[in-house]
Amino acid sequence: MKFKFQKPAITTLRLPEPILAIARKFSAPRDAAPLAFLPESSSAPVDIAERIKIPVNSATLRQKADNSIRERGQFLARQDRWDDLADQIRYSDRTRETTPDGTAVAELLLFGGRADVVAAAEHALLHGRPAKDSSFFSGIEDLELVLCEYPEDHAIALIVAHMHIDIGWAWRGTGPDAALKDTNREAFLAHFARAEEILDGFSPHELNSPALSAARCALLPGIEHPGDRVADDFEDLIDLDPENPRHMRALGTYMLPQWYGSHQALELQARRTAARTYDLWGAGGYTWVWFDALLTDPKALPLLDTKYFIDGTFDILDRNPSQKSANLVSAQLYCAWQAARQAYRETGSGAQQAAALRAAFETVIQDHLREVHPLIWGHAELGFDNGVRSMSIERLAQKGRKLAMTAVAQPFMKNLEAGITVHFGPDGITEIQP
Repeated sequence: MKFKFQKPAITTLRLPEPILAIARKFSAPRDAAPLAFLPESSSAPVDIAERIKIPVNSATLRQKADNSIRERGQFLARQDRWDDLADQIRYSDRTRETTPDGTAVAELLLFGGRADVVAAAEHALLHGRPAKDSSFFSGIEDLELVLCEYPEDHAIALIVAHMHIDIGWAWRGTGPDAALKDTNREAFLAHFARAEEILDGFSPHELNSPALSAARCALLPGIEHPGDRVADDFEDLIDLDPENPRHMRALGTYMLPQWYGSHQALELQARRTAARTYDLWGAGGYTWVWFDALLTDPKALPLLDTKYFIDGTFDILDRNPSQKSANLVSAQLYCAWQAARQAYRETGSGAQQAAALRAAFETVIQDHLREVHPLIWGHAELGFDNGVRSMSIERLAQKGRKLAMTAVAQPFMKNLEAGITVHFGPDGITEIQP
């Protein structure tokens, strides 16, 4: 996708009038999004579940590396050390640095840099008034003034643009568009327009910046006819940072009918992405694009090339044999298998697809999985909706552990029912007679 870039000429603070008017006259909170709790998962009988002996790694609950980097960005912003923060953002973006969890370090630093302002705005919108001794508008104005001091620094521009995107979503919420109040819609669009204005001064490819390209993708919900741009924008991002599968997963979600595409378009983009990233991922690019989309919208199952998808699954594990990957892939395959089983019950078709997904799932469990990461399984049950806010991380992990133990028992169910205990260890699986 080609954009016309113009060097920013920001020398004085200038915000769109809708933002100024809404902020200064602000009095009412946005409508709260409805809570979406998980259904209870069916589980194996307790005595059978207890005979599955597999280590449970809850380190993902703490996310120490991610939190530390966010806090570093927040600390530098609070100290007005914008030069230091911008340097770190540019370096981590240029080097594609990630945490052990796979999150881009630049993304975390950017979050920390805007965290206080966004939190103050969200507090005001939630409670109908700013927090004590704070102003709804002052934080936004302060960050805009920082941008005035660094008009050609794309790292600072990213902090301010993402601030507007976050506050726009705070106004918008997650409810249906038809139920959205005019004030909320106007604020959402005004903040997104301001973010786009800021980003238009910088070229992701000229600056070798995946963070800039990702920010352009984040703007899609706020523009007219986003379907005309989504494939091109994500293609640009994936080409800049092909080793990060999160971009491919996000593309798949955006290609669903409930966003900006169709099931046919999703399949097309999955194949195109696989072709462009084959040297790096093998067939894995196809799998990554379908990865979240398939669980979000199981109605897409008939268009899935199941063999290609499963081949991509094992290509992913060949290239990244970590236990995080094993949990991610096995959780996805288990949930996809359950969706295919349900589709077969309802339509009478797709038996071979369900059987193939089950066989792939059992192979991953037996050959690759050696410990359980509960939070990954909890997110898988939600279709990998990592933006879930309706429950605590602890509760999500508790439900994920329950789902994982149920799933891991499946390949061994006959032996478990016969009283055998199954032990998972670093070197393999051992079945012990009673």
